[in-house]
Amino acid sequence: MKTPCEPRGRHKALHLFGVAMLWVACQSARALDWRDPWRVPDDTAAAAAASDEFAWRLFVALVWPVDPATGNADFRAGLGTNRPGVWERWRNSADVYRDDGADPGRWDAAVAEPRIARARRFESLSLTQFSHVRHIVAGRMAPLNGSLQNGQRLVEIRMNRIAYEYIRSQGLYNLDGQMARVSAREPVAFPSGAIEVKASWRPIVSADAARYHTLRVRLADGRTRLYGLTALNIAAKELPQWLWASFEHVDNAVRPGGDGWRLPSRDRFACAGKTPDCDRAPEGVGLEGSAWRNYRLRGTLTRYVDESGIPERLGNSELEAGFQDSASCMTCHARAALAVVAGAPKRLEVFSPGATAGLPPRRGYVGTPDAGWFRAKDPNSGADIDFQPLDFVWSLAQAKPRRDTVSRDGVSRR
Repeated sequence: MKTPCEPRGRHKALHLFGVAMLWVACQSARALDWRDPWRVPDDTAAAAAASDEFAWRLFVALVWPVDPATGNADFRAGLGTNRPGVWERWRNSADVYRDDGADPGRWDAAVAEPRIARARRFESLSLTQFSHVRHIVAGRMAPLNGSLQNGQRLVEIRMNRIAYEYIRSQGLYNLDGQMARVSAREPVAFPSGAIEVKASWRPIVSADAARYHTLRVRLADGRTRLYGLTALNIAAKELPQWLWASFEHVDNAVRPGGDGWRLPSRDRFACAGKTPDCDRAPEGVGLEGSAWRNYRLRGTLTRYVDESGIPERLGNSELEAGFQDSASCMTCHARAALAVVAGAPKRLEVFSPGATAGLPPRRGYVGTPDAGWFRAKDPNSGADIDFQPLDFVWSLAQAKPRRDTVSRDGVSRR
């Protein structure tokens, strides 16, 4: 694969000086080094100053075909090779936050994904904790359910090794560990380089397989069905408040019965010299000739408000279906917080309470977090309730109470 700054076509015939000038000009127009696109970028300055390019650079590294033997990117493979990407070999939240609350084990003890995905791979939200979660069914909001049925949109959360090992080393993989940390007023602070992704898959027909990154899934009735990746949200701890990037397949904008794109896309990298909602993929980064050419950056977030103090919004039509116009990844995840009240856990709500006529049943939160969110009154005792932020990581809310103390690698942990 040619790197973005490698001369192409007739440029190969330029004399050495001309080639050097072309390379310098290309480098000056790009904030990041694209020479090894399979390497996950680590550049705080670029993440802040060129967040859209950083998002694409991160996207390419994460979807790069994985070497099944090592779990790392197979740099010998082309980006268009139809096999799982690097992020698909990261730890799945369902395996991190075990039902028994036990230690999930060493990173290198992870079991390889089967050729046909199992139901456990996909997210099963607790409706006790997230009672207002909805998704789109035939254009209308409907409650999620835990079954894996034919035609259902599937969602999964995965994390890289840095994020995983922090959760494990700090005992945050079960509810007991999280509550102990909050009670002791010990902050949760993921290290730089931690990454979480949230992906959405939908059933597709075989005729569309070449246009999607695909997966075969075994359904509840035992049948298998072809699914295509429709959305990928990425949160990277490159900045104190993380960098947030949202990608979608182009079909989402016009999918029958879908949510559509209610917010304009913002991509200053792929749309350089054009309006930020030009609806194109970037040139020269290796997407050509692959299914990844059909994916778009909907936008990035590195701050709560713009220069005028107007709240920044970013909504994905799959993962924020039904409330895109009131969606902000950063503000929503700032509400990932936990309090201990009379020995029991209590979390902030994901959605704003109440509904307004003509609007979706629930609204998200946008703008700078309100300090009042994190301090409330116990309705029974009147005592103050202090919610401790969990460093923007909502997946921690999937943790279960501990029922045993033996990890998968046989080590007893408390």
